[in-house]
Amino acid sequence: MTSKLFERRQMKSKRDEWKRGVAFVRGINFYKNLRITKEEMLKLCRKVEDDNLRIIKIVKTDNIIFEKRNMHYATVGQRLEKILSEHFGKPVYVTTRSMRTIRSLR
Repeated sequence: MTSKLFERRQMKSKRDEWKRGVAFVRGINFYKNLRITKEEMLKLCRKVEDDNLRIIKIVKTDNIIFEKRNMHYATVGQRLEKILSEHFGKPVYVTTRSMRTIRSLR
């Protein structure tokens, strides 16, 4: 096997790995008109799931733990922003980070 072919296969297998991250949702349950329960938030967020994205759990309604593959963390945030903004009828902003980045903050 040539080294370039081997490198491509390694890169492909790296992309196919599930990577965990967290999405921080701004402004949820802070004002009276943006209220949502943890259960409602989980149900709403599950609408963005597909073969490359899984919602693992919700922490305190505004932190979403997820696993993704074959996509950038920002793409996860954009999907969540879209579904949440549609639900609340106003812009909702989401910031995503890898768990690796979160662990490095210690």
